[in-house]
Amino acid sequence: MKTVWRSTLVTVLTPLLLIGCETISEDACLAGSWEDVGFSDGERGASRSRLADIAEECVKYGVAPDRAAYLRGLELGLERFCVPRNGFNSGRSGASPNAECVAGNYLSYLDAHADGYDIHLTEEERDRLIDRWQDRRKAYDNVEGRLLDTEMDAKERRRLERKSDRLSREMDDLRIDIRAMEQLNGLDRWSPPD
Repeated sequence: MKTVWRSTLVTVLTPLLLIGCETISEDACLAGSWEDVGFSDGERGASRSRLADIAEECVKYGVAPDRAAYLRGLELGLERFCVPRNGFNSGRSGASPNAECVAGNYLSYLDAHADGYDIHLTEEERDRLIDRWQDRRKAYDNVEGRLLDTEMDAKERRRLERKSDRLSREMDDLRIDIRAMEQLNGLDRWSPPD
């Protein structure tokens, strides 16, 4: 379960992290298509601060970016990025909303982000319940294994049997809580291992 979320998080965040790492080519600096560069960055949800990185790179080639053209393009690109689908996916992955979408007050993006984040929190809570169930299951299996000892004294056997019963009840209660959470929130059904 956690592996799936980590994989999803990496898939969603990697392109965003690379935005800050990638540099502009000499050809792009010399071409001077600043509105196109801004549009491309905006489509990926880049921050306005990226212009400073571009300027720093382009100065090596004796070029200064056209700030107004870049920002015009960035705004147009952000209109394509700050859409409900991206907001929802960002929220569902547990990420913060894109700062440029917040600054631009893209309400449909922000509403969808909140919806996705609600699902993320619900799934996190279910994962915590599953982790607790698995902890109880591990303890239960340990106790059951110890009960196989035929040379155990009667007092210790009764203590372990009571512990086994308690752990079994706790697992049942947790499984009921997990099922209720899944049904109330339309989550995929978790199947405990045998």
